[in-house]
Amino acid sequence: MVFIVRSKTTGWKNPRAISKNRRCEDDGGVYFRSSVEANIARYFNFRGVKWEYEPREFVFPVNRGIRSYRPDFYLPEEDKWVEAKGWLDRESMTRLRRFKKFYPEEFGKLVVYVQSPSQKVITELIELGCEFVSYSVIEKLFGSLIKNWE
Repeated sequence: MVFIVRSKTTGWKNPRAISKNRRCEDDGGVYFRSSVEANIARYFNFRGVKWEYEPREFVFPVNRGIRSYRPDFYLPEEDKWVEAKGWLDRESMTRLRRFKKFYPEEFGKLVVYVQSPSQKVITELIELGCEFVSYSVIEKLFGSLIKNWE
């Protein structure tokens, strides 16, 4: 049984998707920007977690640089935002810092799934006060159990 809550962006081909291989077939063919996002969606489906893909954009009141942030998933039953990152680069960290500064209540609901976080990334996330999960651990524990894992 698949538990999906549809959002405005769900079900249409994402023009920014990397390739058609980033499609999560078991949920109606949603296109994701990365295999990490697609696998996190599969992981949520496996666990029976309802989710929405990129349902909201948070706009930052700034004139330069990164002006908005759209978390990858929203988990309505848990009232959590989820960001799935292969790697956390400088731009991603800036986006998270601005999200915390301009939307502190929503930031408190954020969980970042990051692939093989380095000690530096772990330190930055802890200093930022961000909850995080190692994607690599999820992959090792569940990757072989979940159909179509990439």
